Amino acid sequence: VQAAPRRAMASTWRRNRLSFREKFVDACDVDGVVVRQYASSEAFVKATGTTGTTGTTTRDDDDAADDDDAVPATGFTVWDASVLLGKYVGRERTWRRLTKKAREDARGPTTLELGAGTGLATLLVAAARGSAEGEAGMVCAMTDLKRVVPLTRMNARANKAESGGRIPASVAMATTTLRWGRAEDVERLPEAIRRPDVVLGADLMYTSDEGVIRALAATTMALVGPGRAAVFAACKEHRPESVELFASIIEANGFEVTRVPASEAHPDYPASNEEFELLECWRPRPRAD
Repeated sequence: VQAAPRRAMASTWRRNRLSFREKFVDACDVDGVVVRQYASSEAFVKATGTTGTTGTTTRDDDDAADDDDAVPATGFTVWDASVLLGKYVGRERTWRRLTKKAREDARGPTTLELGAGTGLATLLVAAARGSAEGEAGMVCAMTDLKRVVPLTRMNARANKAESGGRIPASVAMATTTLRWGRAEDVERLPEAIRRPDVVLGADLMYTSDEGVIRALAATTMALVGPGRAAVFAACKEHRPESVELFASIIEANGFEVTRVPASEAHPDYPASNEEFELLECWRPRPRAD
């Protein structure tokens, strides 16, 4: 694959200020994590010759309709919320709080991102925490629809130390397909990533389709175990009513949702509280009798 021009992101970067080329042609560079992006699935296939093959999870192809996305290009380009999420979760104080259970269990922490797209959010976390702590056994998984996963995988490989990237060889990366609302997809996940310490999601509630939001909530609840959390970054300008619906569903199922002001996410990436918000969704541990 021919290398695309790189544009390093400034702290004032916002997607709505970018040209078509900056959104869909040039590679995006955030803190040395570089991801390729494209205008659509077709543009990706044409440029790379890559087809939408499955990842580590095996499944039948009799449900192609479930791979349809209402906005086909969303997974192939970088969105503001993915930067915000990656910077927030990658901060030491946030990371230590979110992965407390992993340290209690004396094991490496595991993250799993839903709707990962370019993979930027997870790659930022892997680069920041893997480099800072050299986490033994740290596993970072990224999931999306079948046609998007090849791009996610390509970006993950390009950012590993073995390829000259920032993510240490000690951090294990995984990519696989996962459809929201499908219990069988969660059950088919490899054991190592089926119960992640942190579930991630960036700008996933952009649709007004209530069925999609309920499916996202169902998958989130299936993945998050007691004492663990899912963290979502959302753009308030997209579908605030969908964010509220999602929060209400998981709260009704025993989750505790904490709203984190976007302005407090990371000092290197100032974000407006009017435009963005972060949701930490915790499943409480069972109370001792």
